[in-house]
Amino acid sequence: MTTKPTRAAVTEALLRCPAPLYARMHRQGPLMWSRPDGTWVVTGYELARLVLRDPRFRMPGPPRESQWSENGSHSGFLQSMLLASEGERHTRLRRFLGQLFTPRAVRARTARIETAMAAILDDAAAHPVVDGVADISARLPVSVIGDLVGIPPEDRHEVSDLCRAISKGGGVASGRPSDEEVGTALTRVDELGRLVTRWMGQPRHHMPDSVLALAAAARGTPQELSDTELLANVFSLYIAGHDTSRNMLSGLLLRLATRPELLRDLAAGTVDTAAEVDRLLLAESPLTFTVRVVQEECELAGQHINAGDRIRVMLGAANHELLTSDPDVDHPGVSFGEGRHVCLGAHLARTEGRILLEAVGRRWSGVRLAAEPTWAPHFLHRGLDRLPLEITWRP
Repeated sequence: MTTKPTRAAVTEALLRCPAPLYARMHRQGPLMWSRPDGTWVVTGYELARLVLRDPRFRMPGPPRESQWSENGSHSGFLQSMLLASEGERHTRLRRFLGQLFTPRAVRARTARIETAMAAILDDAAAHPVVDGVADISARLPVSVIGDLVGIPPEDRHEVSDLCRAISKGGGVASGRPSDEEVGTALTRVDELGRLVTRWMGQPRHHMPDSVLALAAAARGTPQELSDTELLANVFSLYIAGHDTSRNMLSGLLLRLATRPELLRDLAAGTVDTAAEVDRLLLAESPLTFTVRVVQEECELAGQHINAGDRIRVMLGAANHELLTSDPDVDHPGVSFGEGRHVCLGAHLARTEGRILLEAVGRRWSGVRLAAEPTWAPHFLHRGLDRLPLEITWRP
């Protein structure tokens, strides 16, 4: 008698390898209607690119009854984030924050990222078995984003906890937060706001190429950010720069542990590390989907779409279609989005991945799984919770 797998087992299998789910989606076409969610679902690569680039499809705002909405206690917070804003505000915020993400600006940070990576590996070298997530891939983005924003090192772990609570209750990590999660998130926004106010009152401590330094220099000018905009983007840069980077870096470590030839080739200097990062992003998109709201009646893939309809763009499924149709593709597909909301930190994230690969290639002579990895129970930000690694270090 065959035992039917439990829902939990099916979910675990899909988190570990969503390719069968994506293949089933593609058999239904590039666009389908999800009756349980009341949402259009885009799975095709070209259709995903179209929706992401077309201004008729905009980021969703908070529910009207939410405390994040126009009449709520924390009005404007979510709408002030670069990743959620639209129109003139989005253009202004992207221009302001974009100064920190140009190729030149990222190159100027590279030595500091390499130093942070070396310190993380120094700490890990004291242990033959480490958790690749907690001990390596979660630590590097905290350092990189803390440096980028200008968060004092002693406050970074507190900020990490605050931002996670805000993400959970603001619907950034989950679309259906509980009342308790929302209440906690509102309190944590206020706590983070007090920290930002304190940091802004200490301009002599600001790193010159940080968000806080830019914000202080822009005071009294047309480029000045409001208090809400500054607070919202300190939060959103942390979330966007930490969770996806952690998942990407964890994916690279898992690939190293399961493909021995990769570490050997890294040591020999025969791996194009930038291309390896892009291959990982294409095959294992750290952000599996994004949502848009239709602004006007239109037609997509032969389907009539009404104004107000929601569209879930399945980034992972779109990448899967691209990868299966062209195994030699040399870019990360739509992992970073496209159009006006393309990820501002894409080049920075790739740089972190490249630095990780180069560093372990120099310092590890072997790595393998010490136990089965554990996947985080979240499909939106798909990644590992635990990655036990047994490492052999070079003398």
